[in-house]
Formats: sequence, structure tokens, C-alpha cells
Amino acid sequence: MYNIFFQSVNSIIPMKEAAEKALKRLNIYNIRDLLFYKPYSYNISDTSSDIPKLKHNTLIQIEVKIEEIERPSSARSPVKILVSNETGYLTLIFFNKIPPFIFNKLKIGTKCTIAGKVQYFDGSFQISHPEFLFKKSLCVPVEPIYHLTYGLINKQLYDYILSAIKAVEVSINARIAFGSSVSQAPNIFYNQQSYIISLIHEIKRLHLVGQSPNANSVECALIETNIMLAAKELFANQVALSRLKRKEQETIGRSFMHAHDLSEQILNELGFTLTNAQHSAIKQIEIDQASDKQMMRLLQGDVGSGKTLVALITILNVAYSGAQSVLMAPTDLLSVQHFQFFKQALANTIFKVTILTGKTSIKERKIIKKQIEDGEIDIVIGTHALFQENVVFKNLGYIVIDEQHRFGVEQRMELIKKGLHPDVLVMTATPIPRSLCLTMFGDMDISIVNEKPKNRIPIITSVISLTKKEQIIHSLQKKIDLGEKIYWVCPRVDQSDKIVEINEEYTCADVHNVFTQLNKLFPDQVGIVHGKLKANDKDLIMEQFKNGDFKILVATTVIEVGIDVPDASLIIIENAERFGLAQLHQLRGRVGRGSIQSHCILIYNPKMLSAIGKQRLEIMRQSNDGFYISEQDLKLRGGGEILGTRQSGEPDFFFADLARDTELLIKANKMATIAEYSEFIEFQIRLFDKEKDNLTKSG
Repeated sequence: MYNIFFQSVNSIIPMKEAAEKALKRLNIYNIRDLLFYKPYSYNISDTSSDIPKLKHNTLIQIEVKIEEIERPSSARSPVKILVSNETGYLTLIFFNKIPPFIFNKLKIGTKCTIAGKVQYFDGSFQISHPEFLFKKSLCVPVEPIYHLTYGLINKQLYDYILSAIKAVEVSINARIAFGSSVSQAPNIFYNQQSYIISLIHEIKRLHLVGQSPNANSVECALIETNIMLAAKELFANQVALSRLKRKEQETIGRSFMHAHDLSEQILNELGFTLTNAQHSAIKQIEIDQASDKQMMRLLQGDVGSGKTLVALITILNVAYSGAQSVLMAPTDLLSVQHFQFFKQALANTIFKVTILTGKTSIKERKIIKKQIEDGEIDIVIGTHALFQENVVFKNLGYIVIDEQHRFGVEQRMELIKKGLHPDVLVMTATPIPRSLCLTMFGDMDISIVNEKPKNRIPIITSVISLTKKEQIIHSLQKKIDLGEKIYWVCPRVDQSDKIVEINEEYTCADVHNVFTQLNKLFPDQVGIVHGKLKANDKDLIMEQFKNGDFKILVATTVIEVGIDVPDASLIIIENAERFGLAQLHQLRGRVGRGSIQSHCILIYNPKMLSAIGKQRLEIMRQSNDGFYISEQDLKLRGGGEILGTRQSGEPDFFFADLARDTELLIKANKMATIAEYSEFIEFQIRLFDKEKDNLTKSG
């Protein structure tokens, strides 16, 4: 019955091929896409019929009678049409030729409704190029305005939406009048008739079909409509994730012993003491490991909170039980850092650790792959090279993925296939707000490490104007004399990297200019790293910086996920107004990793600082708490930017706004946990599932 929503637009609505292609450019493929295509704005027209009281430069809709048509005296002269009602006269002006299908309908004495922007000129009111609304159905005081593409005009798209609504109503025999009362009781998700009636009602209100003439009542209706559609969408999202979680919990996994004595021995050798948060996270993971159910868990930690230590202890349990583990990092450099740490930590044990990255030579790769397949290697650390199908594990029991948002879901699934239902732990140093967690990782259990080691001194953050840049530069020598290291971060590589804001070039710092400037003052003490360098060159520069070959590293955000440099005590972020809160916090986390008092200086351009930018910098100055910062980031920018840039696997909603709809999401989550599966529930999931539909479209 509900397949109508997923049928292609051109199979239901007659249209030319050019129009079909235009719709596809807007990602409109099926009837659902068309119905859910939200207006970005609404034009509100004055419907007053009193011509003398009209206001200059306002949109109007008014019924008039054609009094006179003044034909042009030359090809360059405009066409003027005098119209009137009982209150006065208006002049309509056309500087271009009037289309014949309209002009042929314009006869003296004809009554019609016109729409356009009225202007007061030379003692009278006039409208240039008004629209003629010959049908009553087109006379709407509030007009939805849509994002368009070439080959498509607003009224044409609106007409397609009207046709789609009519087709759905005919298909399911449900006609709803605008403004009628529709129930939104909690059980509406299980009552097919009530749900569909409510859905069509909301879609009509979204596009103002059959709307009330009162603009204020329309505004109230739109607010309510968005809330009701968001509630349906979030319920579908949570039910889908709840079903996935149930399936994962039903999957028979592996059971692993705890190596507590060995763990304590290693911690003592390393000189580490676990924080309460680390203890709690390890306990939660160990309960999962002892179970025969497959673990799917997200480990959230703030910058420098010690997630790697949690990974080490839980990997040790798996090795102690005779199974293999994989730890995957997003970069070669981070893989090497993990490998060195694990090798040091496990030096006095029987467990073998190896590293496999894109840099591994063909000869070494062949040997390592054979050792992995034969079970001679207990712990494999690497990058995406581990996704290769010809890397075969003898007994893979545990997968740990560092910086989860940098790996696609498909890659994660590919690695999981290599083991017999291995336990999976994904780690992120980007604290994620609760609402985003529910929609991104709702199928996973969550552990949080929100406490830093006791020897860590909080970073002091200062917000300083660009006008004081020279003073900051001259203060660097003191840090260098103390043997400490400095990061200087810029938004772009060089002048060729154009950053555009509101169609104007945004003047901001680049690493090449800053490097040149600093190198003159501190010769042979400055290095440079950015995304345009080859991976090997980037790694070499980072190693040189860590080893002290130079004291200042000028960089772009490539250092956001980087190696530990304990004696780096100062990070300067120039044009800090260009960055989001999450990214600023991650960059700040490059310092403060040792026992030295560290500082972060956020340099802003006062001419380019927006109100939101000012809020961001103030939040950074006040707080070192990544979880608090992530919640503020969600409020300021929405879920799309919490992870830096929009990532695959991130929730992509039609109507829901996670910053606005937190309460709706919590209610949806509670309802979803008790929802019984049915074909109608499956329909709801599909109706609001952008990702599944996009995968279908791409074949």
C-alpha cells in the first residue's frame, strides 16, 4: 500500500527529461524525496485590498480588474497595464516581452489576482513583472520558497509537490484538510491509519497546501509540523538502531579471561596509575569480554584521558586467553606511536606485537602476513592496510579502532568479517554529545573516560587579538630557552588556498608566510608541516620535532591527530575564529601531555569575528572539559560539525535537529526500546532512512 512513497517521481508525475534531471540534482529521486523537500523560506504577501494603504517594497497579492493595456511605442518601450479595484489604481510594468500564453488572457474587463513587489514611484503604486494567478488554487498569501537548480523554477517544483501529495492521497485513500486536528498520541507509531493520516497532514502543512489565509496561524502550524515530523523521524532512527543492537546482542561471540595480575605488573613497570574513569571503563569492557555475546562498545575519552591504556589492558585479556587482537589507527604516525608503546609495555611478556601499515615493505609484509595467519602474532597494530582481504587471521578475537569517525562503516564491517564474531571497541578523542551518540552509535554500549591523569596540569587558554601578534612572536624565545616546544597552527597552507566567506576572500594566515616570518627570527629552529606534503615527509618532520631537531612547528590542522610530544607546552592557533569548537579543543590537546604548565593562545582577527565566533572563543577560554565543549558546539553549529566535517555514517536527517530536539530524541529512544517489530515499523524506518535509500540509488 505504501510503495507509492518509494516510486520514482517520473513514474507518477508526467515531466520532461530535463525536469527529471533537475530534480535528481536536488537529490529528489522518488515521491518521498519530493514530499520531504523542505522549503528554506516562505514569502508572506500582504493580502490587503486597499491600494492607497499599500506599503512601498512589500509583497502583495490582490484581486484586480484590467482597465487599460498600453502597447509599447517601440521595441524598447515597456508594456504598461492599468488595473484597479474599488479602492484605487495600480500600474503593471513589463520591460520584457510578456509570454503569449499569459498575454492572450489579458483582456480589458478581465478580473484576476496578481502577485509581486509593490513600489511607490512618481506619485503612484506600480509592480514590475507581476505574476498572474488565474487559478484560485495558486492564490496563496504565504508561498513556500525552495532551493532550486538550473532547469527548475519555484512554481514548477511546487506543482510537482502538489501532484505528489494528490497521488499519495489517491493511493492510500486519505484526504486531509489543512488545519484539521490530527492526533499525535504515543501509540500513533503502531496505528497505521492514524500514522498515515498524521503524516499526510504534516506534509501538507509543510508545503502550505490549502493553507489558512492568516500568516500568523501558518507560522504556528509550521513550528508544530516540524516538531511532529522530527518526532516520527527520530522514532524511526531509534527503532532501526535498537533492532541492530538486539541483533548484535543475539550474536554469539567469544569469552575471554581477565589477566589482572599481569595487568598490574605492566602498570607498575610503566609507572602508571589508573584513574577512576579508566577503572570503570575497563570493568565495563571486561564484563562484555567475559560474556559469550559479541561486544559492540564505544569508548569516549577527552583529549589526553588515557584511552590507549584502556585498550592495552583489555587487549591483554584477549592475548592471555589465546586469541589475536587488532588495534587500528587513522595514520601511519599514530600506528607507530601505538606500536612503540605496546612493545615497551609488553617487553617482559610472551606476547608478540607487530605493525602493518602502508609503509611496510613487500618483503616484511609477506613475512608478517604469514605470521598473522599462523597465529604467531598476538597483537597487530596498523592502518587501513589491515582491510586488505589477503590479510588472514588465525584467531581474531578483538578489534579496537582508534578515532572511529575517521573510518567508514563499510571498512569496519570488512575487518569484522576477518574474525569469528570478534568483540569490537571503537575509541574517539572527540567527545560526542548524548543526542549525537544516540543517533550515531545507538547500536553500541558506551563507556566514558572523562578524567585525566593526576599529573596533568590544566592548560591555560588566552584569547588575544591579531593586533598583538608581534608581541606573541617575541615572547617565544623564553619557551625555547627553557627547552620547551611550540606549535603554531594556521588555517591554510599558502596564498593559493582561497578561503571564501560570503563571496569575499577571507584574509587569514598561511603556514608558508608564518614559517618565513618565524624562521628569520629563529633560524634553524622552525619546521613546517601541512596536508600537501607526502605522508613520509609529514611523519619525518613530526619525528624531528619530537626529537628536538627544531623547537617550533608551523602546521595546519594535520597535527589534530598526532603523536605525543610531552615537552610541547605552547600552541598558538592563528585565525582561531575560523575553527569550530571541537577542532580547537583537539588542537589544544596537542600540548599539556607532560608535567609542564602548558598554554594555548587563540589569535583572532577582530574584523572577522562573528557573534558565534566570539562565543566559541569564550567557551574555549573558560573550559578544558571536552564533553562540555561538545555540547556547546552542538548548540552553536549542529551535529554536522562535531566531528570536524560531515562524515560518512553521521546521521543525516530530513527534519530533526539534534540541538533543538533533544527531548524528542530521549522520548523516541525510550519508545524504541519496547517497540515490537512489524512490517509497518519497517516502513517507518525506510521512510526516514536517507542512507539506505542513497545506497540503493547508487547501486
